[in-house]
Amino acid sequence: MQQQIIEDKLSEFLMVEQCGFQLYSVVAKRCKTPRLSAKYQEFGRETAHHREVLVKLITELGGDPDYVSPTARVVQYKASKLLDSALVVDGLSQEEIECGDLENVLLAETKDHADWHVLSQLAEQASGDMQKALQAAVDEVESQEDEHVEWARETLSQLTLEMAAQGKAPAPERWQSRVTGPEPGVEAFHPAPFTDGLLAGANEPVWIETPISRSLAGSSSTSARAPKKR
Repeated sequence: MQQQIIEDKLSEFLMVEQCGFQLYSVVAKRCKTPRLSAKYQEFGRETAHHREVLVKLITELGGDPDYVSPTARVVQYKASKLLDSALVVDGLSQEEIECGDLENVLLAETKDHADWHVLSQLAEQASGDMQKALQAAVDEVESQEDEHVEWARETLSQLTLEMAAQGKAPAPERWQSRVTGPEPGVEAFHPAPFTDGLLAGANEPVWIETPISRSLAGSSSTSARAPKKR
């Protein structure tokens, strides 16, 4: 197996867990439904532990947990946009806000669940110490990831059905509200850009300009100029 690819993917998967932990912190703090809030806190604690499992795995495989791969930075950028969507609540009822938060959890957990499925497949193909380390991590985490994604999917369906059957109909004028602004108080605990609890290496910029992008920008600006006469 290609060691660098393994290290890059593990860095990405570790960032997914970090971003998931931040997401659970946000949704738990503003949720007004006790059963949802309790579950968010429970899954948040488990997600924090999953970070520790990955840090241990990376170390056992000879990698550096502080290393932040290019795909990990992209994951962080995507997650920051997911959290930004939690601030777009003007015109939404509390039930719709909580469904939106739960949808974000489902999206995040779907990616997380897929990561651990990949690790289980890698464990099947690996050998020796790598196989043992991968399998031990998967055995410790995978069942919880199964629970996370299944709970999010089923609970979102349940909440939507409850709203359809029993929910209060929105005011006819609601369509005039622009869904653009944040809910008062959300900014106080909104964690993006990520800083709290990040490993040191993850404080690097989420996105940097690459040589290719610089080249493309240069060529586009050059093409906009009138050609010189010879």
